[in-house]
Amino acid sequence: MPIYEYNCLDCGREFMLFQKMGASESDSACPQCKSTKVKKLISSFSCSSDTSSVPTASTHRSGGM
Repeated sequence: MPIYEYNCLDCGREFMLFQKMGASESDSACPQCKSTKVKKLISSFSCSSDTSSVPTASTHRSGGM
């Protein structure tokens, strides 16, 4: 399940919730004041990869198709 970030419009607290994909603001409540007046925030995410398999500029071929 993804983690969604919210801001409570009543008490101002920012919080995170584990929810099913596509969960809406109406499915959420502030854990501090229990208000359902919340706004979903746009959050960044992080991913990692094995860079040893990524070609470098010196391994690219140049020229035609």
